[in-house]
Amino acid sequence: MKISYYLLAFLFISITFSHAQDESSFTGAIGEDNWTKNWTSYLPNGNNYPPHNMILPRVIDKDLTLTNKNTYLLSGAVYVLNNAVLTIEAGTIIRGESETCGTLVITKGSKLMAIGTERDPIVFTSNKSVGERKAGDWGGIILLGNAVNNHIGGVNAIDWGLDTKHTLYGGDNDNENSGTIRFVRIEYPGNKIKVDEEFNGLTLAGIGRNTTIENVQVSYSNDDSFELYGGTVDLKKIISYKCSDDDFDFNYGYQGKTLFGIAFRNPLIGDFSGSRCFEVDSYNPDKKGFDPNKRFTSITASHFTLIQYDVNGNNQTVFSSEAVQIGSESDLSLNYSVVCGFPSVFKVKNAKYKDAVLKNEASISNNSFNGFQTLVNGNNAEELKNILEKESSKNAFLELKTTELFADINNKIYPNFKFNFSKPIIVSK
Repeated sequence: MKISYYLLAFLFISITFSHAQDESSFTGAIGEDNWTKNWTSYLPNGNNYPPHNMILPRVIDKDLTLTNKNTYLLSGAVYVLNNAVLTIEAGTIIRGESETCGTLVITKGSKLMAIGTERDPIVFTSNKSVGERKAGDWGGIILLGNAVNNHIGGVNAIDWGLDTKHTLYGGDNDNENSGTIRFVRIEYPGNKIKVDEEFNGLTLAGIGRNTTIENVQVSYSNDDSFELYGGTVDLKKIISYKCSDDDFDFNYGYQGKTLFGIAFRNPLIGDFSGSRCFEVDSYNPDKKGFDPNKRFTSITASHFTLIQYDVNGNNQTVFSSEAVQIGSESDLSLNYSVVCGFPSVFKVKNAKYKDAVLKNEASISNNSFNGFQTLVNGNNAEELKNILEKESSKNAFLELKTTELFADINNKIYPNFKFNFSKPIIVSK
């Protein structure tokens, strides 16, 4: 068994600083303060949610508050229009109807104020009974804003069988505010519209940096858990659990930061087109609608834990051949993170990415990579590998069992994804 010499330093520093850590002095998503406690759920098919007693109207064109005294049915596409604000009380349950592909669409200018608490999260879930829920039971949540993207004309519409006059997104206001989503669970979304076209758990299109997305768990999405089209909104404390495609998908000129996140993948679940924890692109392969004079996608991700692992030990089939794909003319900085269980860590399509890393325009540093076969595939793979293996990059390369890396990963009810090997790192917030 080979273990990088960095591991010895990790062990020494872990002991030395075990009583002096704060929220930002660790590798991976979780430090001494486990922010995933109480509000998350990893076996949602067993949760006995109350039946709905109210049905949301298909059009909400004035301010409306949903209370936790009721359970609501999301039947068909529900549009929040006319700059209305939809407020959802902590502890409220909204159940998406499978038969009509229940979907919540917050249109440009309107806001969603879904503010749960650690003890009383807001839950969007399937309307099916205990034991019958599955990925793709309903649509998902779509938030549309006025921030910049790289489409021609700066505005585009989401189709997916929706009314496109209500699904326009994009503009010139990177500081726009589409509301707050905090302490929210989204379970079993991702209804399939047609082949290769499904809803996502949470779609953020043209969303500005004054919007708050924090403490959100998407579980068993039939497509991506989080998908971002342009915009500048930052994400914090986000979880993607056993989705069928990408955990975090960034496209169309998104530029923002993501801080503290977990992607937990089952190796038996995935899309044959390729599924990854991070998929970073600036446009679709055909470049349809892309304006090359507008900005490209560039993101910074810090304190992430990316895992592909089956607690039952069935790891023979692996859908996700790489943890991260960096598309053409796109940049990703990944720092202070843990990647475990993927044949390859990075697949790089951007021929200029090596230069961006050398110029420190993008950085891959202070990470721990465990159990991979190939560090980098794609453009300039060998040069990038050499850069990431330099001592100055402070990356660690481990060959340990997944169960040795994390505090309690085999706990099916409440897994603890805290990385066992810590070191003091200060993150700029």
